[in-house]
Amino acid sequence: MMEKQKPLILIIDDEEALRDGCRQALQKSGYTVLTAGEGVEGVKIARERKPEIAFIDLKMPGMSGMEIIEILSKDVPDIVLIMITGYATILSAVEAIQKGAYDYLPKPFNPDQLRTVARRGLDHRNLKIETRRLRAEKERMEKSFITFVSHEMRSPLVVIRQYIESLKAIAGDRFGKDVTDIIERCNKRIQGLEELIEHWLDLSKIENGTFVQKKETLKLSHITARIVEEMVPVCMAKGISLLTEVPENVRDIVGDEEGLVRVFTNIIGNATKYTPEGGTITISARNDDSYVTVSISDTGSGIPHDKLPFIFEPFFRVKGKDEQHRGSGLGLTFCKKIVESHGGEINASSKEGEGSTFIMKFPVHSSPAEASQAPS
Repeated sequence: MMEKQKPLILIIDDEEALRDGCRQALQKSGYTVLTAGEGVEGVKIARERKPEIAFIDLKMPGMSGMEIIEILSKDVPDIVLIMITGYATILSAVEAIQKGAYDYLPKPFNPDQLRTVARRGLDHRNLKIETRRLRAEKERMEKSFITFVSHEMRSPLVVIRQYIESLKAIAGDRFGKDVTDIIERCNKRIQGLEELIEHWLDLSKIENGTFVQKKETLKLSHITARIVEEMVPVCMAKGISLLTEVPENVRDIVGDEEGLVRVFTNIIGNATKYTPEGGTITISARNDDSYVTVSISDTGSGIPHDKLPFIFEPFFRVKGKDEQHRGSGLGLTFCKKIVESHGGEINASSKEGEGSTFIMKFPVHSSPAEASQAPS
């Protein structure tokens, strides 16, 4: 049976007596201990041996403890950094933690205090590594589950839809209204499941980096024209006005046109569900030197303030008064992922009873001439 490797601890301190005392105390508890008398040597040892914990004196000639902490927090994965200081203040502790330290140990300290802090540091490190492992495993399982379930569900739904269509064709006008209503409800449920599956698969593709495949220079006015053509009939059927305020001279962006059209139509489609007859949905755009900003606002019922922070989370739905508007809870998650895959960001603001506004920012496209004129 392989012997378990002892945790490796590094002591960086310019006081030889302190280094020796720490080494003896920690070795008695089963740790392997390395020591360094100054910063450059300590950084070199840490980079080569990658200890689990490093105790670092704050005040040393040459490289200071703060500098060492800042370097090792970036260069040595998962190392737990603990500051040793005879000048412990709240400010120094906060600064050390901001630079990557986990804890600090004020001088003078006894062997039990040293071992307690070391043990706490190791527990913290193990917990952090285990949390990362579990998170990665969870993400892997989610991706596998989504892909598996989506493919396994898609085929049966296609068959069910075909049976229903065949049933309607065979029956003709022989079914009464109560039967046709039931069939129509079945159709809507099947459509909802199919949309859920498509959203699942799309999110899986986005996570894998395979969804946005065609990046090209895009003119926002062209995309807006497509959206209006698609969404005006939906808005007219509900008595809602769809307005556009997108100047022709808005800067171009780079991205996948089909993906962005789906984002905008998804947001407008949501707005039509919660905007009453006589309301207005407005698409506007502007740009500065860095970003093109697209806003889609409505005069609908709005989103409750306490629900607003969660609307982009998977499967989260804001329950409105009109419960016939049921969605998958993945539409806005999809929008967020697509916008972020374009290097952009999406946010929302809302006030109940007055409407909502979704704001998307995309990096502007720089032509080769503009790029060459940019300051270096």
